[in-house]
Amino acid sequence: PSGELVRGDSVTLSCSSDSNPPAEISWFKGEKYVRSGRIYSISKISSDHSGEYKCRSRNKHGEKDSDAVILNVMC
Repeated sequence: PSGELVRGDSVTLSCSSDSNPPAEISWFKGEKYVRSGRIYSISKISSDHSGEYKCRSRNKHGEKDSDAVILNVMC
């Protein structure tokens, strides 16, 4: 779920898909691609990490975005 974090905390976001064939998972902050893979971990979080995150699963049949998670880093 979305939530407030304190600077220096760590957070792990995970994304899963039960598609066939298996999907490739990508992570986005807003509209900007940040990394691929099922797990997105941020250690020593800072205010720069505040924002809206979502994962996108994609295979040959199409793509689907997750609901957004909003991280609010308190300084």
